[in-house]
Amino acid sequence: MLAIHMKRQIRHSLLPIPTLRWMGLVIIVGLAMYLRPAYAASDPAHEWAFQPVSRPAIPGDSNASWVRNPIDAFVYARMKEQGLSPAPPASKAELLRRVTYDLTGLPPTWAEISAFLADDSPSAYEKVVDRLLASPRYGERWGKHWLDVVRFGESNGYEQNHLRPSAWPYRDYCIAAFNDDKPYDQFITEQLAGDVVADGNRDIEAATGFLVAGVHDTVGIATVQGTRQQRATDLDDIVSTTGATFLGLTVGCAHCHDHKFDPIPQRDYYRLMAVFAGVHHGERGLPVKRSPDEQRDMDAVAGRINDVTAQLAAIDAQAKQAAAVASSHGANSGHLRPPVSAQRNVDDFAPVPAKFVRFTILATIDGTEPCIDELEIFPPGGTENLGLASRGAKATASSLLPGFDIHKIDHLNDGKFGNSQSWISNEPGKGWAQIELSAPATIGRVSWSRDNSPQPKFSDRVASKYQIAVSLDGEHWQIVASSDDRQPPANAAPDLDQYLTPAARQHRQILLAELESLKKRDSAFARPKAYIGIFSNPDEIHLLKRGDVMQPMEVVAAGALSRIPGLSADFPADPKLDPSAESTRRLGLARWICQRENPLTARVMVNRLWQHHFGRGIVATPSDFGTNGSAPTHPALLDWLADDFMQNGWRIKRLQRMIVLSNTYRQSSQASADALAKDAGNIWLSHMPLMRLEAEAVRDSILADSGKLDLSMGGPGYPLFKYRVVNVAIYEPLEIQGPQTWRRAIYQTSARAIHDELLGSFNEPECALREPRRETTTTPLQALTLLNSNFVNDQATFFADRVKREMGTDADAQVRRAFQIAFGREPGGREAAAASVLVREHGLQMLCRALFNANEFLDY
Repeated sequence: MLAIHMKRQIRHSLLPIPTLRWMGLVIIVGLAMYLRPAYAASDPAHEWAFQPVSRPAIPGDSNASWVRNPIDAFVYARMKEQGLSPAPPASKAELLRRVTYDLTGLPPTWAEISAFLADDSPSAYEKVVDRLLASPRYGERWGKHWLDVVRFGESNGYEQNHLRPSAWPYRDYCIAAFNDDKPYDQFITEQLAGDVVADGNRDIEAATGFLVAGVHDTVGIATVQGTRQQRATDLDDIVSTTGATFLGLTVGCAHCHDHKFDPIPQRDYYRLMAVFAGVHHGERGLPVKRSPDEQRDMDAVAGRINDVTAQLAAIDAQAKQAAAVASSHGANSGHLRPPVSAQRNVDDFAPVPAKFVRFTILATIDGTEPCIDELEIFPPGGTENLGLASRGAKATASSLLPGFDIHKIDHLNDGKFGNSQSWISNEPGKGWAQIELSAPATIGRVSWSRDNSPQPKFSDRVASKYQIAVSLDGEHWQIVASSDDRQPPANAAPDLDQYLTPAARQHRQILLAELESLKKRDSAFARPKAYIGIFSNPDEIHLLKRGDVMQPMEVVAAGALSRIPGLSADFPADPKLDPSAESTRRLGLARWICQRENPLTARVMVNRLWQHHFGRGIVATPSDFGTNGSAPTHPALLDWLADDFMQNGWRIKRLQRMIVLSNTYRQSSQASADALAKDAGNIWLSHMPLMRLEAEAVRDSILADSGKLDLSMGGPGYPLFKYRVVNVAIYEPLEIQGPQTWRRAIYQTSARAIHDELLGSFNEPECALREPRRETTTTPLQALTLLNSNFVNDQATFFADRVKREMGTDADAQVRRAFQIAFGREPGGREAAAASVLVREHGLQMLCRALFNANEFLDY
């Protein structure tokens, strides 16, 4: 049948025959890949990434006059194998612009350029590098690279996509970690288990924002399958991001079967899921430094809250015991009706004339908004539903949960049952639904349900406490039935007051009033919160058949990957830790990842750093070191750097310093004809690639040149959109960007599925996804944005105003200064002449706008 279907599709296709042949080949290859058996090798050591990190010997036959450090020796050896030679060194101006952008994301100032060009000392460049590594701008640049990798966003994503106003502390943590040159193994540990190792340091507590930086569906699904799937999706995001970020592995591919290409059994995926089984999305309080007096007051309030809560618990326990006895007695004697059900509930009462019937919910079994799928009204002993809309009856209600077509007031009496034809109140735990009959009638029974469909699925939102009242005029009401004579639902708390003595009841009310007052005092103490995850007792994790949440198999214990040669799958033992604690699992995984014996961790991070300096990693797939990823171009260099990285305390700045001081990095970007012929992709680094500014650097550079860049660090970000909520979040572009938006781009609020026109056109990643490597595109939209956007035009005006303030009214002087600021150089003769004419005829703003649009402004 499949073959017949494909023939029919081909017969009606408009594609040419050669294209169809290629499509057929792609289909065959795809089927072969899909049907390939899961990874079955008993020893995966043949994959290079899973072999232990070695420290290879530095090549000794290299060009001694060119080799400045071991990086050059390894790179030159590979060049030599390919018959290539290094490019000449870059000019001092070119090198300064390159290293300044690489390390800080901002252009060098004219004063910095002039000072460097005038410094003829042998250590001039080293001093520049050390200055840049010590700059607070460094952490802002490299913190953004990290946020791309870990899918950091400040909204939930999915349908509602509400903002997370308190997500920013994790962003600030990353910036500070790079600025402080935090050892990378410590950086990993704090992101996975910062709550364990913080020791009261709020900045480290914020590190666990890594775990919940991804998307999260806030629309509840009431079915068992839906609830399980949402939870599994959240945990899959954490597991997959942890594997890709720190290990460079596509662990998520093993969630429904053994990984088809890498040594990751399906059980290992669920072992990792068990590590994070106690992690939930949400805000957590951060530690606060308090004065001794404030701390004493806070402790006193907290102590009294504990005392009052304990007294209430004792009183309630006695009342619950009495309620249980009364319920059992009533059930056995037949005095109490059965408890409410999600299916059909019937309330009989003495015949009474009525035109209006109101069902008032006072409480639900779970505290959520009540739901009714049908409210039926019958005459005494009759079976004809008088409340149907088809009989002229009209339904009204106290409120309606907005945003859902399946929930309407009209569904209360449409004769259809089930969740898809129901009404839901917009008030948690309460609301009323009313039927007005077409004419007064004598009634004696009301029937109601939450989900009375043939195959009921929902048992939430059921009214546990209610009253049924009737009226002839809609003003004077008579209660005819209620939940008072029903047994309490098994999962609903009884009304405790009725089971207490008058003295105990009064004491309970006094305690409740005091508790409310204490909680208000307690909430007055400043407790800043951050969206950095909530931790609870771990869920029980099962191996799922084919990844189906409705097909759980055996329980899986927390653990690490089991098939990495030379590395135990067990976490490093620590007698100081409680092995049953939820946090112990996360800390154990962090320590497992950071072991020297782990062949992946250091390689992956070294490669990430290399990629941002050379435009391409030694491994071109930075988050996939598995079989389907790219092989390293310089495997010996990668291993030497990884080993050196670990041996020198996992220090990132030290490694970067070595990279940017190498002659490999100092080469010119001018490729020789021989290099272009033999190595068009510059895989062997016989010259430096010409780099294009990333989106954030474009925006920051425009602001820096205009003189409007605000270098304030940290705290809540600024939006580049207008935000409102109508059940779902609505984002609209910000037409005018004022001074509050002139901070660095890393501080803009990164809402998902919304992009500023400038940042979006220059490939700022969609933060719903992990983006370990950005593609560089050239599109008409980029040119149009730089030429016509309000932001660029406004900043060009500010740029011109700055030049006028500094240089006065002389057009030639203005041209020189504008070139110095925008390009870091003086204009050439023809450039100066043409630019001066442009200024005199069309104004200085036009020249500044043109400079923002030049390739020289965007490339380095």
